[in-house]
Amino acid sequence: MAEKFEKGIFGRKVFFLYPTYSFQSDIMERLRTMEYEVYIINDYKNAKNTLKKNQGSILFINVDNFFSAVAWINFINSFAENEDLKDCSIGIISDKADRETIRLYEGCSGISSGIFRLSANSDENLQIIVKQLDKDNAKGRRQYVRANCLDDPSAEVFWLTNNIMYKLKIIDISAVGIAVKIPLRQAGALKPGQLLKNISLMLKAKPMPINATVYAIKHGEEFNTGVFLIEKDTGKTALSTIRSYVAEKLQKRVEDQIFGMNPDREDYSRSK
Repeated sequence: MAEKFEKGIFGRKVFFLYPTYSFQSDIMERLRTMEYEVYIINDYKNAKNTLKKNQGSILFINVDNFFSAVAWINFINSFAENEDLKDCSIGIISDKADRETIRLYEGCSGISSGIFRLSANSDENLQIIVKQLDKDNAKGRRQYVRANCLDDPSAEVFWLTNNIMYKLKIIDISAVGIAVKIPLRQAGALKPGQLLKNISLMLKAKPMPINATVYAIKHGEEFNTGVFLIEKDTGKTALSTIRSYVAEKLQKRVEDQIFGMNPDREDYSRSK
């Protein structure tokens, strides 16, 4: 089933096709810190399937790789021929394109999210991309990117109080909060406003000490759902690990979406 963004609410997924290693480790990591939902596509053959499953997304193509400018333009123009791809916005990024090549892309009607010739100034590059993402409503009203953890049995929080071990399964997580399952037998141990000091957050099989406040508890028939807000004194290492975990979970999800689908075999070197 394809996922569609709800304009103004959840924002839009942002995909980068063929991003360089330096772009991934610098720009994309900083975009994640700013709570944009960003992904990597490493093969153009998977691009259309991925975007069909995530309709309304934004795609930035590094045109320095794989195709000639003409072939990339043919690839971009082909999106308009598919109803499932018409809501996708496409932008161009390049480290190498000369002025003549840029003019070719400027004549391509399928490019709606800008053409960016990246400079050596990383801060400027980030600024122009963020400006475009905000113009394209990439964030919507969503403030934080979160990942579902129900399929990860190791994702949990635990702590010891009065010789009683509390171990709670994480439902989902973001850099500011955690939703957990609270067994009914432990329902009385937590209440809204309660500060939990030095609890252990287990991600990637590694425990990290954090402080959290119980923000809310929703009562259920099988278990209660607790929402913990991560305290602002949480270290940068822990926050970085959380964001990395969220990014990996979301990346795997979009890759799993297209498992078994036929890859794109179109020859874009020839114009129709």
